[in-house]
Amino acid sequence: MAFALIDMYAKCHMPIMAQEVFDMLPARDIVSWTALIAGFAKHDLGMEALRCFDCLQDNGFHPNAVTYVCTLNACGNIKALQKGIEIHAKIEKDGMLGTNLAVGNALIDMYVKCGLISKAHEVFNRLPNQDVVSWTALIAGYAKHGNAMLALKCLDEMQLKGVAPNAVTYVCCLIACGRIGDVEKGKEIHEEIVSKGLLETLALGNALVDMYANCGFLKRALEVFDILSKRDVISWNALMSGYVKYEYGIKALNCLAQMQIEGVNPDFSTLVLWLEKRRGTVSGDALAFGVLFNF
Repeated sequence: MAFALIDMYAKCHMPIMAQEVFDMLPARDIVSWTALIAGFAKHDLGMEALRCFDCLQDNGFHPNAVTYVCTLNACGNIKALQKGIEIHAKIEKDGMLGTNLAVGNALIDMYVKCGLISKAHEVFNRLPNQDVVSWTALIAGYAKHGNAMLALKCLDEMQLKGVAPNAVTYVCCLIACGRIGDVEKGKEIHEEIVSKGLLETLALGNALVDMYANCGFLKRALEVFDILSKRDVISWNALMSGYVKYEYGIKALNCLAQMQIEGVNPDFSTLVLWLEKRRGTVSGDALAFGVLFNF
C-alpha cells in the first residue's frame, strides 16, 4: 500500500507528498526507496534522487536493476557524470551490465546526456545484445553532439542486424540528415516512415518538415507541413526556420500570421529563429515581426 501511495504521488507530479509518505513508513524496503528515487528522477529533482540513492545504501539496502536505471536517469538529467561513473563501477561489480539490458541502455543514455559519446559506444559494444532502445540512444548521442554521419551509419547497421527503428530513432536520424544536408537519406527515411504508417506521429512530421527546411527543400517541407493532421508551434517554427534561413522573409511573416489565426501561439524559439539572421540590424521585416509578436 505504501509503495502504491509513493508511486501514485510521483506519477501525479507530487514528489514532496511522495517523500512525506515515505518518511512515515515504519519500515522501508528497496521497492519503496526505488519508488521515491523514480519520482524524483522523473520530475527533474536529480539531486534529491541521488541523495536517496546514497541514503538507501547507508541504510544497508542494495540497489536492484530498477534502482540503477532510475538513478542513472537522474545522473543524465543533471549531467552528474562523476556520480554516473561511480554507479557504473557498482554495476560492473554486480555483474549486471552483461545480464540486464535496461541497465546497459540507461548507462548509454547517461553517458550520451553527459556528452561522453565514446564511453556510451564502449558500453554499447559490451552489451550481449542491443535492442532498438540501445541503438536509438547511441544514434541520439551522435546526432546531438555533432557526428551526424556516424548517427546515420548506426541506422544502417541496426537495420542490417534486423533491429527495426521506432519513431524516436527516425526523429534522431532526420535531425542528423538536416544538420549535414543529406536530403537523399532524408527522403529514404521519409519513405520508410510512410510505408510504416508513422507519419501521423507529430514529432516525426515535425522532424521531416525541419529536415527538408534545413536542406533547402522548402517546397517539400511545405508539402509535408500541409498534410500534417495536427500542427503545433514546433511545426510552424520548423517551416519558418527554412524561410528565414534562405531569406524568404515575407513567407516567414505570412506563416507567423497564419499560425496565430489558427490559434497557435509563438514561443521564444519563434522569435530567436527570426532575429538570429538579423542580429545587429533593424530591418522592416524584423520590425513587422516584433509588432506581430507584441514586442
